[in-house]
Amino acid sequence: MYRELRFIIYAFPLLNLVAARGASYILSNYHKSWLYKLGSLLVIGQLLANAVFSGVSLYVSHYNYPGGRALQELDRRVPATADVWVHMDPYVAETGVSRFLQQSSIWRYDKREDVRPGHAEMNTYSHIIMEVNTTSLRLLQDTHPPLAFIQGYDRVVLTPTQLPPFRVQLVDKVVILQRKDFKAAPSGGR
Repeated sequence: MYRELRFIIYAFPLLNLVAARGASYILSNYHKSWLYKLGSLLVIGQLLANAVFSGVSLYVSHYNYPGGRALQELDRRVPATADVWVHMDPYVAETGVSRFLQQSSIWRYDKREDVRPGHAEMNTYSHIIMEVNTTSLRLLQDTHPPLAFIQGYDRVVLTPTQLPPFRVQLVDKVVILQRKDFKAAPSGGR
């Protein structure tokens, strides 16, 4: 179904224009009959429902980027002058990591996909940001213990007895690992 959306998405502006024109007609004629008054209430209700849904969706969506939040957390915990070489796995790269978040000009960033936990090459990284995976964590526990866990969106739980009537359930999605022998001393003047 979603693959076919790309073919009809170009019709949405036209459909929005028709819907806006119809809503405008109903609202400008509300005084003519009770049917227009009812239609006006429906139009206003739909606009309010859309605004609430958009606000809730925006709030929930900011939990979809644990990779970006992990890189910000690493920047917060490690001085920008430290000699850091950080590896980010594909999941992290897909969930919010971008060049705009790379604050230190002397840190080295690596997003290679061919490096896996258990390879000797992983020992060269001072920090690893990766998806939470118990097998990978077990393979790296001797060289890179966890520095921080970053939570991300799992699902929305409806609870009609409280306000707001929903809450976002979070789970650990990303982990920041730091090499055991890492010292946050400044780098050698790069």
